[in-house]
Amino acid sequence: RGASFANEALSKLEYDVVTIDGSVDRSTARDVVGGRAGLQGNYDPRELIAENGKTAETVKETAKELLEALGPQRLIANLGEGLGGKESPELVNVFVEAIHEKSEKMISEAERS
Repeated sequence: RGASFANEALSKLEYDVVTIDGSVDRSTARDVVGGRAGLQGNYDPRELIAENGKTAETVKETAKELLEALGPQRLIANLGEGLGGKESPELVNVFVEAIHEKSEKMISEAERS
């Protein structure tokens, strides 16, 4: 956390994956590492807290936004930070399922193109 400023340099050191925390602008994350490394992270754990007004629908939408910004390939879709203990297990499950479903659909559509 807080070290994403070094992602370009890290990607040039031939790491397979670099982590992006919540401070990273998704629209530039791929450009920074180029094709040199995959990406890991960047989903906001606050999206998984029901007390914040989050629902299965909001989680599905924000998971979709993550995949649309970063792409389904060479991505470990997980949190930009860790779980803090307030997250709803149900919403965590919705996140995992949404990532699987949407990424499979995106990859399938790309293969048909």
